[in-house]
Amino acid sequence: MIEPYLKYWGLEKHPFLLAPDSNMMYMAGQYFECFERLKYAVATQKGGVLIVSEDAGLGKTTILLKLIDELKQKYNDTFRYAFIDHPTMNPSQIISFITKEILGVSHYDDKLKNIIALKDALIELKTRGGKAIIIVDEAQLLCGKNDILQELRILINLNYENEYLHTFILSGQKPLWDEIKNLPEFWQRLPVKYYFMPLRVDETKELIKFRLNNAGLNTERRIFTDDALELIHRHAKGSPRTIIALADMALLAGYADRAGIIGFKEIQKALDMMSGKGESLPYIVPEKARERTVSTDGVKTPFKNIKMSANKYEETKNTSETQTRPFFIILAFLFFMLLGGVAYHYLMPTKENNSTKHKAENTRPVNVKDSQISEKEKVGAKDLNYTLTDENLTANLRTKAYERELLVTKPVVNIRSAPDITAPRIAMIFQGEILKAKEEKRDSAGNVWYKVPLYGDKEGWVSEIVVRVR
Repeated sequence: MIEPYLKYWGLEKHPFLLAPDSNMMYMAGQYFECFERLKYAVATQKGGVLIVSEDAGLGKTTILLKLIDELKQKYNDTFRYAFIDHPTMNPSQIISFITKEILGVSHYDDKLKNIIALKDALIELKTRGGKAIIIVDEAQLLCGKNDILQELRILINLNYENEYLHTFILSGQKPLWDEIKNLPEFWQRLPVKYYFMPLRVDETKELIKFRLNNAGLNTERRIFTDDALELIHRHAKGSPRTIIALADMALLAGYADRAGIIGFKEIQKALDMMSGKGESLPYIVPEKARERTVSTDGVKTPFKNIKMSANKYEETKNTSETQTRPFFIILAFLFFMLLGGVAYHYLMPTKENNSTKHKAENTRPVNVKDSQISEKEKVGAKDLNYTLTDENLTANLRTKAYERELLVTKPVVNIRSAPDITAPRIAMIFQGEILKAKEEKRDSAGNVWYKVPLYGDKEGWVSEIVVRVR
């Protein structure tokens, strides 16, 4: 039975289950390349394969299950495999488990008998033109366990008529790579290797799109905005497992809000759900009967009213009032400081005016003519390899006249094409990033906007509300 929130989005089955599912494997990029190497190793009886990932959750187990499915279809009853996903056993137990999986019958208590029975079964399978693979997953758990690693190394040596009888695949996380590399006798017996890296942002988008389409979504329908997909990638850091979990939570959040498409709000809710927070959107303040607004970059966006019980509302109101008092005390302190500064400015005019006059004399307007530029400024222009023209000198003086370093203070900030809140959004940046302002303007409401460089030669405008001048 399909869940209601999946039906809401037009899906026929679950697209984002966390359990490994070979049918949902996104076979592109590094996954396609790794899969081809695995098939090559099995087809040519190379003996051993090493698969390692930078982090957990990058899809190693899923691709191994897909390999098993494909070999089952190709070789039918002449294919045998053993899949060890919990390798924390002693050498004797591992050999017993492999023997049981390959033979399909109960194993012996004696390790030597198990090895003999295993070899006989593999020889019989080979004479029938079949294939066998032995997979040890989560093998990073074997780091430091030299006795087990040596047992597995020797297991690869099972051969017949100068050919290996099976393909041995060792799979695990980053520590496994260095562990095996420090064992040259084992490293050399694993000629086929692959190292998984976190997904790029374009791969994240394609992964989500592939899974949604594979779950029955109409290919013409769009569920996630580009901004939402980029946020998923950023918070998941390219990990497919986290991408899948976050995308699924976003579907649920969108269903709860009856959203038409998943954007920033739904992703933020999904992140809060995954982190265990109660209130999904902490910046939404409950109100009784009027429309609420929330802003992330100076833009006020209306949200639907949320009903609260009277008790909960009074609780929130009392807490808010308690937290507000220190704010007004600080505000009053800043007001009196400002008042004192203004008084000082008007009561001590001589020194201030002289300083202002001196500063004005040393600052040229942007449209300054060549005849108005001093010899000293021209020399400075020569040092910067400028041609002494009105245009280049003006550009040089403009750069000197205005330069600000801005710190982004909000979680997600919009960059717009013009210094106007209604201008189209052309980019997004995130909290903690540093920007270099080249110019500032005020909009019709009196808000200051800063002109900042973007990727390439592009430029955009950011509101003073979401940044702080350093």
